[in-house]
Amino acid sequence: MRPLSEFAETILTLRLELRTLDATDENAQMIYNAMDGSRDYIESFQGFMEYIKSPDDVKALLQKRIQQRVTDEAVCYGIFHDNEFIGRIRFKRTGADSGYVGYWQTKPASGNGYMGEALSALEQELFNFGFNKIIIEIDDGNIRSENVAKRNGYEFLERRPMASWAKCTGKCDELVYVKYKK
Repeated sequence: MRPLSEFAETILTLRLELRTLDATDENAQMIYNAMDGSRDYIESFQGFMEYIKSPDDVKALLQKRIQQRVTDEAVCYGIFHDNEFIGRIRFKRTGADSGYVGYWQTKPASGNGYMGEALSALEQELFNFGFNKIIIEIDDGNIRSENVAKRNGYEFLERRPMASWAKCTGKCDELVYVKYKK
């Protein structure tokens, strides 16, 4: 299997552009503004939000994501609609031909089908790249995320009791969905 550093830097869909992001001050500010503007919405199911207090925190996260790509651990994309940053989608390798996808989007972007479109584009690239299994872990109660997985053809695999924590529910079950290459 080729390293993730060879994965596409940009993925285009009908309405979206998924692109890797450099750890620049401009990118950090752009992402921070989007996250901060949807903070309550995003942090309901994204525990990392409590650690994002400034653009410098986002820049450090971008540097970490770049390093993960170099070390063949993960690849992360900003999601853009009409050149506006609306979210993030990330694939983290867990085995030679498998891994996890995680995602979030801003509140104004929600309900437009963007995340399903981004997920479909990323999984197509992953399967073409040689991966055979993609997993999505979802906090129980995150109906929007669960619907994205279902609409994209992911199958329910298992419920992990009290395996996660979400601000809106506290300790909660984790729902695991999976999709295999056809």
